[in-house]
Amino acid sequence: MPFPKTPWCKRENVEKTMDYLPRNGDIILTSYPKTGSNWLQYIVLQIISKGEYFPSLNDCLYSKVPLMELMGPEAIDNMRGSRIYRTHYRYDVVQKNPKSKVLYIYRKPEDTLISWCHFYQSVQEEQINLDEFFEDFLEGKVQYGNYFDHVLSYLAHKDDDNLLLISYEKLHANRKEEILRMAKFLGEEFYQSLSNNESLLEEIIVHTSFDYMKKNLVFTLPHNKPSEASADESERVINYFRKGTVGDGKKSLSLDQLQRLQKRVVETIKDTEVLKQWLDE
Repeated sequence: MPFPKTPWCKRENVEKTMDYLPRNGDIILTSYPKTGSNWLQYIVLQIISKGEYFPSLNDCLYSKVPLMELMGPEAIDNMRGSRIYRTHYRYDVVQKNPKSKVLYIYRKPEDTLISWCHFYQSVQEEQINLDEFFEDFLEGKVQYGNYFDHVLSYLAHKDDDNLLLISYEKLHANRKEEILRMAKFLGEEFYQSLSNNESLLEEIIVHTSFDYMKKNLVFTLPHNKPSEASADESERVINYFRKGTVGDGKKSLSLDQLQRLQKRVVETIKDTEVLKQWLDE
């Protein structure tokens, strides 16, 4: 599986976190890149904190909800209280603990592809050819590998008690219902706190809306080539919140590309509920 090739992603952290055993009660947010993982993390944080906790994106990434392959196991071990952390690993790549809770969010492939391409271009600080990226995505030659294999690795465990599958499209269309479903999975106390407090639930819906997050959250990264940055431009702003919509892929890809992508979906995600969702929407 290809992993990120950036100065701040160390191979030793990747190797160590692949062997990392979750503790009882850990909450692990999993996804392929650009399928809604940041949206998911803020929803979970808001549920757990009853609407109180809204850290910056940088604080989330590095310490509050660390991306384990980027930050390494030490960042997780240093956490106090409830431990919530993220990963873009496939299900079969990491260690398991049935007493942890795993939430996996997935998204239609054409929207994932377009969002991933734009984000990758921003992170890498270089122009990316969409047609070339499409071919690499289709063949699994992008970071974190084949998207369809990634989704299937979690679908194979859809009946596990400690795994909750979340459709980006369903979350987008029915936020109240899906947030309550997440709260129920995380614990009865969280579900009851939202069920019995309509104003709190509405507050969480507002705080995790695309417009609110885009307005209130900024993410920065070091330049890939620090020597080329001026003293007052040591970091750059990354556009994490571009559109947050459903259907952007259909507007951005050619008809031939959409047909090839759908053909691959039918071939690889066949006989699953996800296939029905993606073809019906």
